[in-house]
Amino acid sequence: MKHALVIGGSGMLAGTVLWLEEVGYHVSIIGRDAEKMSRLTEQTPDRLSAVLVDYRDDLRLKEALRSSIADHGDFDLVVAWIHSDAADALTCVLSALRGGTDVFHVLGSRANSSGVRNGLTITEDVRYHQVQLGFQVVKGESRWLTHKEIAGGVIEAIQGKEPLHLVGNVTR
Repeated sequence: MKHALVIGGSGMLAGTVLWLEEVGYHVSIIGRDAEKMSRLTEQTPDRLSAVLVDYRDDLRLKEALRSSIADHGDFDLVVAWIHSDAADALTCVLSALRGGTDVFHVLGSRANSSGVRNGLTITEDVRYHQVQLGFQVVKGESRWLTHKEIAGGVIEAIQGKEPLHLVGNVTR
C-alpha cells in the first residue's frame, strides 16, 4: 500500500487526508491536537494513523518520521503545511525521504515561492511541488479560503503535479 504523510492534516487539510485514503494511501497525519486527530482517524483507523508531535521539535519529529516509516513503509507522497516558526521541520522531512517521493509544500499567500524553494536542499530524486494559497473575491470583497477550497486545491495540485499550483487569487 502507498504511504502518504500529511503535516497539519487534522484541520484544514482533513479533506485532503480523506481523499488520499480513498484513493489507496495509508495516511500518517502529523498534528498536535489529539481530539481533532481522533475524530479524523476514527473514520478509517486501519488506513489513517495519528502522529501526535509538534513539528517544531526537530528531535521528536525525526523520531516520529522514523517510527511511521517503520510501521507503514517509506513515504510515497508528502503534503507539508508548515508554519514559518518551524524553520527546520521541512528539512527534517526531506532528510527522511527515499527517492521518488512527491512533496507538496503548502505556502501562504504572502510567501515568496522561489525564495522558499531556493532555501531548501532537495535531492534530485525527490519531486518538489509548491501549493500557494491565496484568497477569494466575492461580490467585490476578499475573503480567506475555506477548508474545502484549501483541501480541494491541494488535491488538484497532487493530481496535476505541476511545480507551482495556485489556489485562489495570489498577489505577487
